[in-house]
Amino acid sequence: MTGIFSKRGAQPRGWSIAAIAFTGGVGGGVVFPILPVLGIDLGIPAFMVGLILSANRLTRLGFNPVTGSLIDRFGARWPVAAGLCVEALGTLAFSIALTSHRPSLWFLAGRIVWGVGSSLLLVGTLAAVMSIAPLERRGSMVARVRTAISLGLPAGLLIGGLIADRFSANAAFLTATALTIVGAAASVYVLPSRARREPAVPANPASTAALPLETVNWRTLLHIPDLRMIWSANALLFFAMSGVLLATLAVMVQKRALDIFGMQAQGSAGLYMAVMMVARAVTAMASGHLLDRSRSRTSLLLPAVLMVAGGFMILGSAAHVGTVVLGLLLVGAGSGALTIPLLTLLSDVTPHHLYGRALSVYQWSSDFGGAAGPIAGLELGQAFGYDLVYVAVGAILLVMALPLRALIARHR
Repeated sequence: MTGIFSKRGAQPRGWSIAAIAFTGGVGGGVVFPILPVLGIDLGIPAFMVGLILSANRLTRLGFNPVTGSLIDRFGARWPVAAGLCVEALGTLAFSIALTSHRPSLWFLAGRIVWGVGSSLLLVGTLAAVMSIAPLERRGSMVARVRTAISLGLPAGLLIGGLIADRFSANAAFLTATALTIVGAAASVYVLPSRARREPAVPANPASTAALPLETVNWRTLLHIPDLRMIWSANALLFFAMSGVLLATLAVMVQKRALDIFGMQAQGSAGLYMAVMMVARAVTAMASGHLLDRSRSRTSLLLPAVLMVAGGFMILGSAAHVGTVVLGLLLVGAGSGALTIPLLTLLSDVTPHHLYGRALSVYQWSSDFGGAAGPIAGLELGQAFGYDLVYVAVGAILLVMALPLRALIARHR
């Protein structure tokens, strides 16, 4: 797809791709502020609630490699459109669960189906924007689409929490379904349809001459050290933020009586998460512009890790609304400043014809961390308290600074 669009034409196309990514993220966010509390009301065990919240990520662990190959072979348009249609079916399953005698199975089925669709959406939109972005604008354009994906989740959190508070959980799920269908229709007209074909260039041609091209392509990726570091750092970040924090915040708000504006725990958690995600979006966009004006893709990595770790430490002892907001602002800002340099560096070091596969592994690392987070966060939070869980997560994040220093040294 590289070279199909001019530099001038890439800018509006990049905004359009971002809009599609945002719409597709709403459906996943709707369930997070509703299900932890709703699960208690419906008698669903905490472990099962965590498994449901993780099911879409567990599904993507198996499907992401398929998505990467599809994107590289056929382009992003039809895989993303199909993915959004599948997401709509998943949110409809959430609606059916509310009146079912076995709600946990319907919620689980919906998250599994939604996982297939979201794999196609997340990998496809990022691969599409990377393929059309000129080098000097790559940071800001990648930030735009990644931020749209990030904002789709809190938009879903906000929509889900507010509609569930004012109307019903079913109304929230149906609203998300309608928005996803609109996004599917729009993606047919917005996303680029052609993929650039390039021959694979293995590091050791003699050792791969007899292998299928698909195998050669995967081996090419897995032998790039920078990509391995990017994938590992991303897994830990998503374990902390999209795993532990998203799954436990509503319950923590309820237990610590940190409701705001007279809202219940669901709506309050939605607003708290919206604050964090706005901070993440602002920092991500600023990071993208900074990367386009800098010679280094790695200067923000260590400060960003320290901010995220500090935010979790603050959340561990937060007893007032202001303290919670401060902790979430640090987590959001730090994650935005960490994710965009990692993605931009990924696009720099990956051959263009392998963007889909590289991003599918990146998404796999996100899902691996995010799938473990809700299960660990809810179980350990109930057993030991959320203060200890958040402090432990902050300490683990500090460890990530060590391998990141090696990545920075290679690019200095």
